[in-house]
Amino acid sequence: MSEWQHGYEVIFMAPESRRHHGKPVIDAVAEQAKTLGIERMTRRTASEGTGADGRTHSAHFFELADQPIELLFVLDKTLTERLIDAVDQAGIDVFVLRREVNYAQLGG
Repeated sequence: MSEWQHGYEVIFMAPESRRHHGKPVIDAVAEQAKTLGIERMTRRTASEGTGADGRTHSAHFFELADQPIELLFVLDKTLTERLIDAVDQAGIDVFVLRREVNYAQLGG
């Protein structure tokens, strides 16, 4: 087994409808990650979420634009700080969660 690494799980969350310079916020975050050389990420969709303003965001039968989207990364400390700083400097309006994790690549 590979040695355990210490780092962070970083999750950016926003409704599909939120835009940054005309593109979905989550896509803007993904572009920031790629400029830093970060390729490994997971995009997840949720059925419902409630924002800081108390407004519920959900996927509706006819309209998916308000569906909550999450973009998840597992990164070392340096890349975590660089990604969060890059997203902040770009002025991207997105909620972010950062928590410490231990991780390893198995089977290789």
